[in-house]
Amino acid sequence: MHLQIFLTLSAVLVCDAKLPRLNRHTQPNELSNPTQNAQAQRLIQTEAKTVKTNRIIDQYRVRHRRDVFDSKSYESSLIWAHSERLDENGDVLLRWVNSDSSITFRLEARTRGYVGLGFNSARNMRGADLVVAWVDDRNGNAQVLDCHGPEFDDLAVADDVQNYELISGYQNDTHTTVEFRRQLDTCDKQDFAIGEDTVQVLWALGPEGSDGELPKHVKSGSRPLRLLQPVAKPQVPLSNWDVRLNNLTIPHDMATLFWCKIFKAPDLPKKHHIVGYQPIIDSRPIKNKVPVVEKDSLSPVHHMVLYECAEDPDKQLWNDWAEGDGFFGPNRPSQWATCVTPIAAWAIGSKGEYLPENVGIPVGEKSGVSYYMLEVHYDNQALHEVLDSSGIRVYYTPVLRAHDAALLGAGIGVSALHVIPPKQRQYRTVGICSPECTESTMPEEGINIVSVLLHAHGTGRKIALKHIRGTQELPVISEENSYDARYQQSRIVPGGRKFRKGDTLITECTYDSTTRDKPILGGYSASQEMCLSFVLYYPRTELAGCYSMTPVKEFFETFGVREFYGLSMLQVENIFLSSGNLENLPPQLEIDMQQRYSEETAMQGDDQGVGLMKELIIREPVEFQNKTFMAHLNEMPWSERLLTEQIEKTLYKGSHMTFCKKRDDSWGAPIQIQNYPNYTEIISNETAEKSCHYKSVRLPSVTKASATSATYNKLTAILALCVTVIVAR
Repeated sequence: MHLQIFLTLSAVLVCDAKLPRLNRHTQPNELSNPTQNAQAQRLIQTEAKTVKTNRIIDQYRVRHRRDVFDSKSYESSLIWAHSERLDENGDVLLRWVNSDSSITFRLEARTRGYVGLGFNSARNMRGADLVVAWVDDRNGNAQVLDCHGPEFDDLAVADDVQNYELISGYQNDTHTTVEFRRQLDTCDKQDFAIGEDTVQVLWALGPEGSDGELPKHVKSGSRPLRLLQPVAKPQVPLSNWDVRLNNLTIPHDMATLFWCKIFKAPDLPKKHHIVGYQPIIDSRPIKNKVPVVEKDSLSPVHHMVLYECAEDPDKQLWNDWAEGDGFFGPNRPSQWATCVTPIAAWAIGSKGEYLPENVGIPVGEKSGVSYYMLEVHYDNQALHEVLDSSGIRVYYTPVLRAHDAALLGAGIGVSALHVIPPKQRQYRTVGICSPECTESTMPEEGINIVSVLLHAHGTGRKIALKHIRGTQELPVISEENSYDARYQQSRIVPGGRKFRKGDTLITECTYDSTTRDKPILGGYSASQEMCLSFVLYYPRTELAGCYSMTPVKEFFETFGVREFYGLSMLQVENIFLSSGNLENLPPQLEIDMQQRYSEETAMQGDDQGVGLMKELIIREPVEFQNKTFMAHLNEMPWSERLLTEQIEKTLYKGSHMTFCKKRDDSWGAPIQIQNYPNYTEIISNETAEKSCHYKSVRLPSVTKASATSATYNKLTAILALCVTVIVAR
């Protein structure tokens, strides 16, 4: 006992004597540097965690057998439901399958050292949930170590409670393979709760021979994934129809390009159902006037949408278009405006989709649809010249599903009237599908929503599809609270959702624009933004699109502008309603505006009014007079929080111009300007107390040390930590 007291006091005295050396140049009456104190405290915490981690690893290394649970009843018959390459070269392959409460992983990596797997909302180790696995070179035993990343350091620290259960593991001359499982929610603050949202899956490979050691990794990366995905690939014979462009040259002087082409449906003897699709990405950079295949070259294809076209008696004209190469988006024939019903929507990161097993989209002339339009958006910010033959592979079957389904587009109409201020952490915008639209286009029994694809660009962080009935909000239909534009897959609505005539859909997007110095405008370019949801539902109706945007007059008044030179607000509104088309303006004004920004418009492609924003010259009020609206927008004091909050509130809760488009491009309901719906918000139950109905797995003690021995070990660790601090300082 006296020895214990002596060692404890010695440790405290030594540490206290040395810590003031952190401020060697501090004057007698000078306050100590809080930054240096914080750094010292952080070092102490890190060293303590490292000591604990090394102790736990040492326990692993002296064990003579693996601790495994009985896998015969569960894992022996596993079929891995999902498989993803975590890196571009395929050196790290992750397979997994989940039950209602747990998830099981198989990690195959090109390494003979350790392999690390992690889960986080960010793309780094700080604050991440980590698991480190290896196979001991001496005895072939596999081990897994439950770890986490400290908030301020890129390292792995062992958790207090070990919640990963080893199943098996082995290695050969090149690879290490380990299988393990965990609960989806361990109720452990050091673990990441795996749910419906997108998660950043981290990976790391240790140097050869790093068994039971955690030196810095030699390779690492991250990949956004949703781990709780349903498996919906049909178990019936499928035919495929490749809807793709043919050697389209993407010019080097266009940062954004939309290309559209008509396709004729397959000649089918009877009704078939489309049940899925996959992207075909075929982009070859042109070098010295020759297209080349490069392993690491990035395709400029940003997203693709396949639309049904309403029937037209002039079959010959549509056949001719189907034989042609297509058109630059803004120059496509006016008849193509009837191609408005989406049936497949692909964006970066998606591997494609299979529809739920109870629905299919009718295809072919026998079911009333003969022609389709493929719209491909190219994001060519690097201004490379590329030869492209990309498109979509459509899967269909004669084995009909129970219901004919359709896709409905909803959200904010794509235009420059959709503005996100810079330097904002959480800025919200909203698009409304009005009750007048759903009342006039949906059957008496309503529709059933089965899945949703949520879409925004790079600054999008959250997207939610809300459901309003009368004056009451119902549970959210679909939401993504960790949105990553690099990974866009549709989301099944568990159990489906009944949506009635007269109900309202609201698509809400939250953006993080803290890295932007200037306002972001709505548009098709990857540097601009969108807020859309593609809703898969049955039974099929005539409704194709249901959007809203801020009315033009209210929009400009929100930013303090009342009048422009040369254009009335009605003329400006007509330009935006025609997607930025400058036709039907006064002749000289049209010529002047076309000449002033024709070069930039060519660079941006279909700009949806972005160019117009740079040419509108303010007349009223006097304090903004003779500025372009874009210059005025750029010069606003966005750092003033009250200003930004007021703009967000006005554009969110204020007036909305609603649009209701049918499949034949006619209006399902008149264009209306209406106030944001008044409803009682649903009370969130996120704070409800969670219960854990399982026992956490703790590492067993490898020695039956006496209390004195255990205390001695703790004191030794304290002394070692102090010595480390002394040496470091």
